[in-house]
Amino acid sequence: QSTDTDNAPHSVMGSGLSRILTDEQRSLFNQVNQLSSMSRSLARRLGNVPVKEDSLLGDIARLQTQRRLREQQQQQKPFTTQQKQIVNETGNNNHPSSLFTVVFAGEFNSGKSTLINALLGNELLDTGVLPTTNAITIMMANGGTNSDDDDGAPSVIESSSIGLDAGIPALTQLYLLPPSKFPFSDLCLIDTPGTNAILSLQHTSSTLRILHDADLIVFVTSADRPFSESEKELLQTSIKSYRKRVAIVINKMDVLERQKGDDHGDLTKKTVEDYVVEHAGDLLGARPIVIPLSARDALSVKLLFSSSGNTGEGDGCGDIFDNQTSLWKRSNFGSLEHFLSKTLTASSKVKTKLLNPIGVSEGILIDCQNEIEERQAELDVDVTTLRLLTSQSDSWIKEQISAIETCQSKVREAIVNKSKMARRVLQELSVFEQWKMTLGSRGIFDQVWDSADRLGQSAWMTSIAKDGDSNQNSLENEVLSVVGKCVETLSTRAQTQGTATIEYLGKRPAVIGSGGKGGSNGSGVSRMVGSVSVPKFQRLKDLQSSMTTTIRSSVSNLPDNSQCKDCVYTSLCRTVLTSSALFGSVFFPVTLSASGVLDEMTGMVASGTLVILGFATLPLGNRHVAQSFERKWLDDAAQLEAVIEILFKDALHEMRLELSESAAPYSRYVKTEGD
Repeated sequence: QSTDTDNAPHSVMGSGLSRILTDEQRSLFNQVNQLSSMSRSLARRLGNVPVKEDSLLGDIARLQTQRRLREQQQQQKPFTTQQKQIVNETGNNNHPSSLFTVVFAGEFNSGKSTLINALLGNELLDTGVLPTTNAITIMMANGGTNSDDDDGAPSVIESSSIGLDAGIPALTQLYLLPPSKFPFSDLCLIDTPGTNAILSLQHTSSTLRILHDADLIVFVTSADRPFSESEKELLQTSIKSYRKRVAIVINKMDVLERQKGDDHGDLTKKTVEDYVVEHAGDLLGARPIVIPLSARDALSVKLLFSSSGNTGEGDGCGDIFDNQTSLWKRSNFGSLEHFLSKTLTASSKVKTKLLNPIGVSEGILIDCQNEIEERQAELDVDVTTLRLLTSQSDSWIKEQISAIETCQSKVREAIVNKSKMARRVLQELSVFEQWKMTLGSRGIFDQVWDSADRLGQSAWMTSIAKDGDSNQNSLENEVLSVVGKCVETLSTRAQTQGTATIEYLGKRPAVIGSGGKGGSNGSGVSRMVGSVSVPKFQRLKDLQSSMTTTIRSSVSNLPDNSQCKDCVYTSLCRTVLTSSALFGSVFFPVTLSASGVLDEMTGMVASGTLVILGFATLPLGNRHVAQSFERKWLDDAAQLEAVIEILFKDALHEMRLELSESAAPYSRYVKTEGD
C-alpha cells in the first residue's frame, strides 16, 4: 500500500515517526501489531517455538515519550488532543515504537563501535582489538524541551534489567545525545556485543535477543575476513528468519589498501565486494545493500576537522568533507551517511515499520508450522505404537486366559479323577471278594481302595503322597500344586510383558523427555505428565495365598479319603446283602409250590425271577454306587471350581489394569497431543 508520509502533518510535540503518521497508517500499525501478538500467543500455546517479545525497544520508546510529556507538564503547558492520543498509544503495549531502530550487528572486532563513532563524529564508544562492547548501547537524540538538553554533553542511563530474558543479567546503556551531536534525529542507533567471542558467549545471546526488535539491521563484516562461517550462520539462521531489512557494511577496507601498496588495492576491494554481494543474496534470500568503507579513516578525518574548529553540522558530514580529502573519499563513508539520512525516507521507514511485524509474525508462524508438522510425524508414530501395544496386550491377555483355562482343566481333571474312585475300585474288586466283604473281610476292600487311589494319582502327586499321610486329602495337594504352578507362570509372564512394554516405550521421545531430557524435542520441558514404569503386579503376589486359603476352605467341605472309603464300602456291602437276600428268597416260591399253594409253573417263574434279580442286583447296584459317588463329588466340587475361576478372573483383570496404568501417562499424552 502506497503511503504519502513525507507531506503528513507534524505533531507539535511528537518526535520520530509518530509525528508523521496518518490515521490510516496508525490503524495499520495496530493491525500488524495485533497480528504479531496473535502469532506470539499461538507460539506460546504450542510450546517449543522460540518467541521474541517486543520489550527493550518498546520500553525505551515509551520512556522517551513519557519523559517529553512530563517535561511539558512541568512547564504547565496544556496537552493538545494529538498529544493525549500519543500518551494513550504509548501506554498501550500493542503500540509500536515511534523510533526507527538501526541495530549494528556482527562479529567482535569487526569495527561496529568505530563505525558508530564515525557516524557521530565522536569517540563515544570504546574500541579495541579485544571484545570491548559488553553491553547493548542505545544512542538517540535527546528530544526534551529543556535548554539544558543541548549543552553538548550526552546523558547516560544504565540498566541491567531492560528487556533481556532467560534470567541472564545484561547491561544496557542508553545515551541521550544533544541534537547538535546526533545528526540522525529520527533514528535510534544500537550497538550490540560482538558475536563469536570465545570467552563471552553471553555477548552472542544478548545480540540474538535484540535483533528481532530492529527496524534496520546494519551487518558489519571485516574486509580482511569477510563472511566467516559464524557470520554466515548468524545471517542465515537468525537474521534471515526475522525477515528484516538488512544493509551490509564491509568495514576495514583500509586494511586492503595497506596490504596492496600504492594502487590502494582496488582489484582486491572489488573482489571482496563481489564476494559479499554474491553470498549475501544466497544467505538472506534477497540482495541487500552492500556498502564497502573504512570507518577508521572516516573517524580520523572527522576528528581532525573537529579539532580544527569545524563542527560538521549539516545533513551528514559528507557534504563538508566530500572532494576535500583523498582519505575521506577513499573511506566511502559518505555512502553510509547518505543511505541513513537520504535513502531512508519517511515513506520507506513507515513501510519498514509496517512490514517488520509481518515478517516476524511470518517467521513465528513458519516455526509453528514446522513444530506442528514435526509433532504430527511423532504423533503418527506414537499412535501406531499405542495401537501396537494395545494389540500385543490383547494377545498377551489371550495367552494368560489360555494358561488359566489349562489350569482349570487340570483342576477339573483332578476332581473328575477323584469322582471315579468308586468305579476304579469296582473294576479291581471281584464278585467273590465282594461276597467276602460281607463276611467281615474289610482288609480286601482297603487293599483294593489304596491300589485304585495310587493308580488315579498324577505323576507329580505320587511323589507328594510318598512324603505325606495316606489318609491326607490328596485332592487338596493336587489342586494346590496345579494352581501354584499356574500362578507362578502368570507372575513370570506378567513381569516379562510389563518390562518389555516399558522398554519399548522407553525408545519414544515423549517417554525419554519425561525422564529429564525434554519431550518437546529438546526444549527441556516434557509434554508428557508423569512417567511410565514397570508394573509391580501386587495382586499376583497375593494371589497364591488367596488361592491356598480358598482351596483348603473349599476342600474341607468335601469328604476326606477315609470318609469316601467308608461310604463306598458300606454301599457295596448293602448291594451284596440285597443280592444275597434275593438269592435266598428263591426257596420261598419253591416251598409254596411244593405245598400246593402255588402251581408248579408259577413257582418256577417266581423262583427264576428271583434268581435273575439276585444276579442283576449286584452289577446294577455297583453301577449305582459308582454313579452316586461320582455325581456327589462333582456337585460338591463345583463350588471349588467356581471360586478358583473367580479368583483367576479377578487376577487377570488386575493384571490388565496394572499394565494399562503403567503406560497411562503415555496414552494420555498421545490423546492430548492429538487433540
